[in-house]
Amino acid sequence: MSKKSSSDNVGDSNETTEATLTALTMQINEFVSGGTLDSRCAAKLVKRLKKEADAVAESGKATKTGQKELKKAFGAVDAALCDHDAKLLVTANAALRTTDEVASPRESP
Repeated sequence: MSKKSSSDNVGDSNETTEATLTALTMQINEFVSGGTLDSRCAAKLVKRLKKEADAVAESGKATKTGQKELKKAFGAVDAALCDHDAKLLVTANAALRTTDEVASPRESP
């Protein structure tokens, strides 16, 4: 006899909707843009949401409109993550320059 997991009892139905995934993605975008969510955490959440979006699409419950909105939301959060990471890189580079200038002051000719 094989044991069935509790998820087998529920069936293979996927209760997640495209609208829910879109709303979550947009909320993550707002958190990243507002600086209240770490970009690494946000990237992991978005990666998981994309997997869930694929599962919804494979289940046959996807709509063209829902997929379009979801794709737009994923694009927006990806852009916000890139922008946030770029700002971090600029800040880190500026800090390194300041440290270098303090450590080795230039001599005037």
